Amino acid sequence: MGLIKKLKREDGSISVLVFGLFAIVLLSSVVLTDISSVIVAHRSLVQATESAAQSAAHALDLDTYYKGKHSMLSILESNASPEIPIDCAKASERATETLTDITNTSNQGLFRSDNHLLRPELSNIRISEFQCNGTQVLITASAKAWLPISLSLFSFESVDLSAFAGTTSVKKRVLSLFGIL
Repeated sequence: MGLIKKLKREDGSISVLVFGLFAIVLLSSVVLTDISSVIVAHRSLVQATESAAQSAAHALDLDTYYKGKHSMLSILESNASPEIPIDCAKASERATETLTDITNTSNQGLFRSDNHLLRPELSNIRISEFQCNGTQVLITASAKAWLPISLSLFSFESVDLSAFAGTTSVKKRVLSLFGIL
């Protein structure tokens, strides 16, 4: 009977509850910090990938673009493609150069708040896939994001991220017989 009385007593039970809740709150804040850091780093990688795709889409294929442009039939042709042709070799070079420039600018401006184009948590940023069909560009970039708080409980210190961006350039349709708008 004495054991049942001791178990029913509530002395000291609040301190165990407080320590348990404190541990849960502390662990939750660590996990939320890591998750939010990864989300912000992913958004930064997406922006860099979009910038590289836009730069690649501006690699104009001049031969295809000006082919038949000044003939009499091109004025009458209503179903001409509004998409601007892309030189895929130049586009690949431009995308790589743009991503490299963004990475170098962010690394040089590590202590300046106005030069953070990429998050400092990102490393090993590279174009893992480049697709070009002559009118559209699709880029897949990947990077490693380091977690700000890594606990030995979780056994990982970084997360691999990837971002996709695709674009095309389109001509504006206007009636311009003599180059005057």
